[in-house]
Amino acid sequence: MGRSDSIHNLTPWLSTTWIPGSRTAEQQATFLALLHASIQESAPLGPMIRALSREYPGRYQYKLIQVAALIDQGVDWVDAIEQTPGTLPPDSVLALRLGQQSGITNSTLEQLRSENTAELIDQEPQEWRSYLIYWLAVSLMIMSILSLISYFIIPTFLKMMDEFELQRGRRNLALYVSYVKTPVVIALGLLCAGILLNWSQGIRSWLASLFGIPSTSRTEKYSSLLGILANVIQHGRPISGALSTLAKYHSDGKLRDKLLMARNEIEQGTEPLDSLRSVGLLSEPQTQALKGQSNEDQAWILRSISKGIDSKQRYRWQWFQSIIHPLITFAFGLAVLGLSASIIDALYSIVTELANDTSWR
Repeated sequence: MGRSDSIHNLTPWLSTTWIPGSRTAEQQATFLALLHASIQESAPLGPMIRALSREYPGRYQYKLIQVAALIDQGVDWVDAIEQTPGTLPPDSVLALRLGQQSGITNSTLEQLRSENTAELIDQEPQEWRSYLIYWLAVSLMIMSILSLISYFIIPTFLKMMDEFELQRGRRNLALYVSYVKTPVVIALGLLCAGILLNWSQGIRSWLASLFGIPSTSRTEKYSSLLGILANVIQHGRPISGALSTLAKYHSDGKLRDKLLMARNEIEQGTEPLDSLRSVGLLSEPQTQALKGQSNEDQAWILRSISKGIDSKQRYRWQWFQSIIHPLITFAFGLAVLGLSASIIDALYSIVTELANDTSWR
């Protein structure tokens, strides 16, 4: 019996690590799966979430413990998650809020899990991360070379130029120090900051809240909104009630206004799809494609539109990466060109002076 108890006590040590080994998206996917299983089986959420928190040491563990503590205090589980930003993505929290008020919590969780799993499996490699590491290595190498030249080679050149009274060579070396070294130092600082922000979502969230930067773009919010509406339509829930809930809890002010306007038009007798079109949430071709379809087909069309918007966003981001990478290459090439030109010019000045003194020319 004592042996069994000791093994039980060691279980957390066998299943966790002190260093977090998974990305936040994977942690949130696991938490979403736990929510689905617990609610489906009517299991107590507090102990389940607290047990899961042991698997993720660090910032996410603290978030899960906070959610469990709020639930133990009698706070509704959706409210607890909403009061702990970062536990789940904002669009998932909004979908769960609407699912709970519409009576389709289990279906919403199933849909969120399906979408989440597809995103994790089909996730395209982030090329910009490899770019950051590559350019950090290049920057460190260039900085090492610049340090060697600045603290050893240039002082020697300057002494030689003082002896030969070569003012032009001194000016060129001064130009190198001013216009070559400074941009490389700035680039190195930006790369280090980029890697730090990529590594820590906590720092990204803190900076976003500090400067008032939205965590997701309006296009991404619009895409997720269509996906949420698709789930409501699929299960035959009234759109007007869904729009009221979304308008109350959505984080984007302009989208809230559009949702309220659409809800008001529906209450005045306008068809739901026409009201969504009139406020700009649907285009005319999209509205025509949705009309006359069953709930299942309308839900499928809305999800297809949402995926199309996401694909366009990813294409734009990949295009930006394909442009910025050559620009950085060009910038570093200019720095190397300036360094080479300054050194070669200094050597040419010294050799020319020596040639004149020894009558080689």
